[in-house]
Amino acid sequence: MSEEQKPDLKTSSNNLPPKLIVVGVGASAGGLEALQSLLSNMPTDIGMALVVAQHLSPSYKSMMTELLEKESTISVVTATDNAPMQPNKVYICPPNTNIEITANDRIRLLSYPEGRHTTPRPSVDMLFESIAEHKNDFAIGVVLSGTGTDGSRGIRAIKGENGFGIVQDPNDAKYDGMPNSAINSGHVDLILQATEIGHELKNIIHFPRNTGIDNDGTMPRETYHGIIKQLKARCNVDFSLYKENTILRRIERRMTSLKIHHSSDYLAHLKENKDEITYLFNDMLIGVTSFFRDPRAFENLQRELTNYIQNKNNKSLRFWCVACSTGEEPYTLAIILTEILGDSIDDYKIQIFATDIDKNSINFARQAVYPETALNFIPRSIKNKYFVLNSDQYEVIKPIKSKVIFSVHDVNNDPPFLRLDLITCRNLMIYFTVELQRQLLPTFHYALNPKGLLMLGQSESIGVFQEQYRPLSKTGKIYETLFVGKQLPPERTSNRGISLSTNNIQDLKPVLTSQHNRNKVDAELSEIIANTLREYVLPNAILLNENQDIIFTQGDNVLLVRPTGLPSNNIFKNLHPQLSIDLRSAFHNIHNGQKTADTGYQSFNLNGNNVWVKLVLLSIKRDGPLGSLTLIFSQIEQPENIPLLTTDKQESSNQAIALEQQRLLAKTKEQLQNVIEELETSNEEMQSMNEELQSSNEELQSSNEELETTNEELQSTNEELQTAYAELRMAYEEREHQRNELDGLKAELQHSNTLLHEAERSAKMGSWFWDIPSRKLEWSNGCYELFGLDKEVFHPSYEAFIGLASGEYRSRLENQLTNLLHNKAVQPFIFEALDVNRNITIMSLEAVVSFNDLKQATRVMGTIRDITSTVMKEKEQVVYKDTITYLLNNTLTASFVLDIDKLQIEYINAAFQKLLGYSEVVINALADEKLFTLFNTKDAITFKSIIDKVSKSKVGDCFPGKYAIKPKDSNDFINVYANHTVYELHDETGLPRKMLVTLFASQ
Repeated sequence: MSEEQKPDLKTSSNNLPPKLIVVGVGASAGGLEALQSLLSNMPTDIGMALVVAQHLSPSYKSMMTELLEKESTISVVTATDNAPMQPNKVYICPPNTNIEITANDRIRLLSYPEGRHTTPRPSVDMLFESIAEHKNDFAIGVVLSGTGTDGSRGIRAIKGENGFGIVQDPNDAKYDGMPNSAINSGHVDLILQATEIGHELKNIIHFPRNTGIDNDGTMPRETYHGIIKQLKARCNVDFSLYKENTILRRIERRMTSLKIHHSSDYLAHLKENKDEITYLFNDMLIGVTSFFRDPRAFENLQRELTNYIQNKNNKSLRFWCVACSTGEEPYTLAIILTEILGDSIDDYKIQIFATDIDKNSINFARQAVYPETALNFIPRSIKNKYFVLNSDQYEVIKPIKSKVIFSVHDVNNDPPFLRLDLITCRNLMIYFTVELQRQLLPTFHYALNPKGLLMLGQSESIGVFQEQYRPLSKTGKIYETLFVGKQLPPERTSNRGISLSTNNIQDLKPVLTSQHNRNKVDAELSEIIANTLREYVLPNAILLNENQDIIFTQGDNVLLVRPTGLPSNNIFKNLHPQLSIDLRSAFHNIHNGQKTADTGYQSFNLNGNNVWVKLVLLSIKRDGPLGSLTLIFSQIEQPENIPLLTTDKQESSNQAIALEQQRLLAKTKEQLQNVIEELETSNEEMQSMNEELQSSNEELQSSNEELETTNEELQSTNEELQTAYAELRMAYEEREHQRNELDGLKAELQHSNTLLHEAERSAKMGSWFWDIPSRKLEWSNGCYELFGLDKEVFHPSYEAFIGLASGEYRSRLENQLTNLLHNKAVQPFIFEALDVNRNITIMSLEAVVSFNDLKQATRVMGTIRDITSTVMKEKEQVVYKDTITYLLNNTLTASFVLDIDKLQIEYINAAFQKLLGYSEVVINALADEKLFTLFNTKDAITFKSIIDKVSKSKVGDCFPGKYAIKPKDSNDFINVYANHTVYELHDETGLPRKMLVTLFASQ
């Protein structure tokens, strides 16, 4: 395909504005890194709008927009409510809100008050579902790093609307929970690293798309049939009667995922890779469903179902939910039924069959566990009554689950469930061709009880089967079954599907090509002849089915009348009554094997005119849901057009009357003979059938009693086993859960103890606990190490603790502990103690006391820290500073002390004041950048470099330098030589904090 022929998602027909493609991006833990990787590699001309739902704390002020803006190649903004979306822009959802899009490409933010939420916000599922609803095949979902399952349901919705699903490679994600959950749902097209997603999005836009079969630049029909055959052979499902556009979109999406440009190459890939057939099959089965989907329709269903149950003469209810997907709809039916029956529900035997051809969806539905987003549109009363919170998801309660029976079932091939009261088949037939729909509706009619209910989707109808169904609710698409005449089992087309092999198709190609023009001329001439015959020779036609119901009429037929009462399409109720007897006789001849029959001319008054009428019947044998058909043409002639009436009027009139009487007499004899034969045959058959039925009835009654007994016993046993198994499984799972939790807590405790021990060791500290009522004292490992004591030998007590203090500090320590109990202690408390080697150590003690309601101390928790080295350093530093200060005050060399952190001179000696003329007050005011006004530009840089060197040096290092300093009240500079060394260190870091500078003027 040439570049000019490649369809482009960004363009649209009829010169309409290009439709905006919206990419929903969902992330949680680790999402910032993934988003930075994604946006830093995004093409600048991507032409899409990206909406990001990143789980955030509701109380945390997010800086995500600012952080991503630094990395992104396209604009990044914080989303605002009702803001229009634009291409090449990223919209970040603010904290504590959910974000959606609207039909006119605007953003909608949903804020929530502070409170407990079972799922994080913003919800990725809600964002994806809104994009799927409004953008259809212009929707793309991207799931990045995160924990949990958010996004899996939403990406399924996007796929259901022919959108595209992309997931970050779990090996590339910091947290693989959300990516793995989306992948396990089976609704993902591409698994990529975050850095690759941007370029792949651009590839998706420009990838060629098929728009039909056997058109220029589209998929050849033999290739299409080959793909359908592969699916049928591998998955045992025939998609040949599904709408071709639906199948094409699924095939095209798989080709885009695999970067395969030609459909023939994709067919070859299918034959070589069996897994690809599974992926394509899963794509075909994506269904969009939800609880109480279209609430108004379910309100109508609840009303009609209530009336149906009130008029039902037994306590058995059997429902069938066709194409149930992940189970929301059958559980909705169970909830509605529970609401209708109330306390009397135990009096009914309820079975709700829920079927689908997707095994994965059925397995998911059986679990009956759904995320909070699946319940967003359910009334709170229903949610609280029929769902229980399980971790961060909701589970359907057991009484509702027990009413639904799930099964894998192909409604197009497998036999239906019978004796049903309700069938729901919503939004399935929209994917079927008319032929397949006409096979399915008679199947439902056969499966339903008289006056049973059928519920279809909002875009579906019963078509030509008005005689089988009566509408009860047009808005809810709810119908009641009708039975006119005998109820026939549904017919299935035996030769449906694809019968031509690829070779046969190839053989037909030359013939079709060579005869194309000739066939076109023949078709035009045939159409001219048919139209002329229809207009002048046989202008009126009636088409009947096997039940003798009118299913189609052509022309303005004056012989048809509309009866009073309930509407009916039966031919005998809609035809002029004078023709009924002869028409029945003609039908008898047709049923006996004749291909044509007629009623002969009859004379009667029609609209005030005497006319002669004849009906001609033709039998049409046909396979399919409509079965055999009968076509009726009517001929209406004026008396002058009848040959016998064109001669002498008197003679011809008498002759005509005689001939007409003879014809009527012969017709009556023929009809009477037919009736006698039919009655005799029917009588013999009825007599034989009666004897067989009596015998069969006795046997069936006996078998039925035995089966009823056995069934009751089995049902009772099965219920007991199920209950026991459920209880056993629940107990086992609970025990396993508790064991896992215990192991986890144990591991966490061990890890915490290890961290605490390492922290105490590095900080030279220990913690202790004193229970006042029991006078029990407990030490951490750090306390034993501080005093060099053996944990196995030394047992801490109040007295032993006091005894560790040296000399006079024992009484001080005891007073400190006493003051702690009376809430009078001053902290921290410094004391000297003796270690195991009788060495003096300096300790710092701090504690927190817990009091009861009577303000009595109940327990004390505290820490002990060895501060010996800190105290000694402080003493050494004081001595060092005192010595330096003494020397500075008595030296003739100009000196000053600089605070490195503040860039402020905090001390100058007398020699400095004499040399430069600055007082200590004036020099102290030159802080921060003002300090460098003492130097020219070049020397300021030199002085800064010296400060940097000293800040990284150790005590004893000296750095000489030469620069010029500006004296007070002078524009001239004095050149000086200077030495720079560490004067004071930080207590915490041990790094230089202050610098000593000695200087003297140079010549």
